[in-house]
Amino acid sequence: MFLFENFILYLIWAILIVICYTDIRYRIIANSIIIALFFIILTNFFLGFGKLNYISALIFFIIGLIMYTFKLIGAGDIKLITVLLLSLSYEEVWNFLIMMTLLGLPLAVIAIIWKMITKSKVTIPYGVAIGLSYIITTYLSLTST
Repeated sequence: MFLFENFILYLIWAILIVICYTDIRYRIIANSIIIALFFIILTNFFLGFGKLNYISALIFFIIGLIMYTFKLIGAGDIKLITVLLLSLSYEEVWNFLIMMTLLGLPLAVIAIIWKMITKSKVTIPYGVAIGLSYIITTYLSLTST
């Protein structure tokens, strides 16, 4: 059973690497990938291996919608974070959010500098910070048990 649980986690990591690539290359986080992640996380939970932290996911989704209204974050980023939060414990949620902030800060600084240099509109591929934060957070949880 432990092997299957790890397989699911590695599958999620692989999908997140694909998301990082598509977000860098095309600035898109595809709904189909988000839906696949959602069903993988649900399957993992119903098989008795994972968590289902719907409270954190719901809270972030509401906050994310408000942020999206003010164009502070993209809809794909909100959906990705919401789905990933479903699979994290309450302790992991804070580690994930802090890690995401720390990894996203350099992206934001680079974007601001690039915007000043080119005088053009710049978007941030925040899926990279989200994906790497999840991978790091779950890896640390996996190795600490």
